[in-house]
Amino acid sequence: MSRKLFAAGCWVLIATGLVHLLGHYAMVTAQGQDDTHRQLLALMHSYRRDLGLGFVRSTSEILAGFSLTFSTLSLGLGLLGLTMLRHAAVAPGLLRQAAIVYAGTYGIMTAVALRYFFPAPLTFLAATFVCFVAAVATAPRG
Repeated sequence: MSRKLFAAGCWVLIATGLVHLLGHYAMVTAQGQDDTHRQLLALMHSYRRDLGLGFVRSTSEILAGFSLTFSTLSLGLGLLGLTMLRHAAVAPGLLRQAAIVYAGTYGIMTAVALRYFFPAPLTFLAATFVCFVAAVATAPRG
């Protein structure tokens, strides 16, 4: 059962990355819902700061970069997990150890989401966390 739970966590990570890309697209193409929102977006796009070493970025560019990084990492870690799952026979115990790392990481990310995010990412992160905790709990020891 642990392999199926581990795989489920990986697929939730892949889904998280894909759904987040949709949200990223909505964010970078947003026009604003009212005058205040349009003004805020204009400031985010136009006000640029020198961040050192010749890097001049707007708040919008920084946010877009973090957004794409989140999507890429979710997809990459999901695919890495599926790759480990496929080759798990070569290294017995690897999946349990990987599930512990994934569970710890996504437990922390779920706590961050509870404080700073909204329901959609919180739901995906919590589902990932639950899958990997269940995979650890049902994995054979040793």
